[in-house]
Amino acid sequence: MRKCVSWKLVPVLLVLLAGVSLPLFAAPTQVVFWSALGGNNGKILDSFVQEFNASQSDVVVVNEFQGAYTDAEQKLMASIASGKTPDLCMLEISRIPAFVNAKAVVALDSFAAGPNGIDLKDFVQGLLEESRIDGKLYSLPQSRSMPVFYYNKDMFRAAGLNADKAPSTWKEIRDAALKLTAPDGSKVGFGIQTGNPWWYFQTAVESYGAEVSKLVDGKPVPTFNSPEAVAALQWWYDLVKKDKAAKLYVGKGLTSWELLQADFISGKVGMMYITTGWMGNILNNSGFEVGVGKLAAGPTGVRKIPTGGNGIVIPAGSPKAKQEAAWIFLKWLTDTKQAARWAMQTGYMPLRISAGNSPDLKAYIAKNPAFQVAVDSMLYASAFPAIKRNPKTEPTLDVLWERIFLNNEPVQKVADEVAKQVTEQLQQ
Repeated sequence: MRKCVSWKLVPVLLVLLAGVSLPLFAAPTQVVFWSALGGNNGKILDSFVQEFNASQSDVVVVNEFQGAYTDAEQKLMASIASGKTPDLCMLEISRIPAFVNAKAVVALDSFAAGPNGIDLKDFVQGLLEESRIDGKLYSLPQSRSMPVFYYNKDMFRAAGLNADKAPSTWKEIRDAALKLTAPDGSKVGFGIQTGNPWWYFQTAVESYGAEVSKLVDGKPVPTFNSPEAVAALQWWYDLVKKDKAAKLYVGKGLTSWELLQADFISGKVGMMYITTGWMGNILNNSGFEVGVGKLAAGPTGVRKIPTGGNGIVIPAGSPKAKQEAAWIFLKWLTDTKQAARWAMQTGYMPLRISAGNSPDLKAYIAKNPAFQVAVDSMLYASAFPAIKRNPKTEPTLDVLWERIFLNNEPVQKVADEVAKQVTEQLQQ
């Protein structure tokens, strides 16, 4: 005779089962991800997030765009103060040390070496090193970029210039800029943005054979007021003000970048330095043939190319369970397949060696040789000068650029005064 469980026992069984882990019925862990990529790249990133969410049922990532890198940085600081942080945050790579010093983000070494670990040797080591502070890993690089040289081949041909070869020296840039600039101002040879000028500043100083700063007894000392550094800044000032062959694009943060990019795409600017991360947009939306080259070598023959982009951190305020879930997504996002696809779709650097060697990326480069220039530029990558890693100094250095190019103050005077300010800030 078949026996049935009494309905009176059902509540008791439910109580007993409540203490049992049942993965089939367990709710996925929600991870809040604060990102800082807008526009087309932001849409691509969101598509990656949605793909990850659809690929498994344990973790659900909520992508919340915070604005530019500076916005994300400020909002993360506010969230730490309030005790309500996201579970992942995208930060401009040079801003991370300040959060490490405040013990506001967790080291990732235990995650990388754990059961859901990754092979850190597969990352491009020069860039991964900028994610390490005092020997510990605090972020994974996701969108790392470098500036490359873009030029309008149609404008070059019309001006009688060789469109098949990018200018490789500052002298060649100046000669081309003078020929490309229209007397009525409708077209200009070179475009320079002022809202976030660090790349121009670093490559100008270092490609002249000088240094932005150096370490003395383990402490950073500004050296951008040396005669060589001042001569480098003066050269670019003269291209704008004396030769009138370059135009300044004024605006806060990425606004000035976007204004410059828009004028280049519309055929009003013949040459510019701008991020590899915008290569896809520039190539796809320009109504002319775009040339891409490495940044030019300075008068001393030196070519130094700064890096930029972001790292993704796990805030210390995130609960342990969510930190584990956040790592699962971060591992997936930076894995070989995603790293290769991200590079192809955006123009950011392929940060994993296996991604750079993937058949898909190699096939993409064969069809899009301009991207090979970005990859080759990594051979000239220059690490962040020590003073840039201090959160107090970068705004002061931005003011240096503004005082020279917008206020037209003497270069040596500004460099000396700003170097003094930075020295005082570093001593505080």
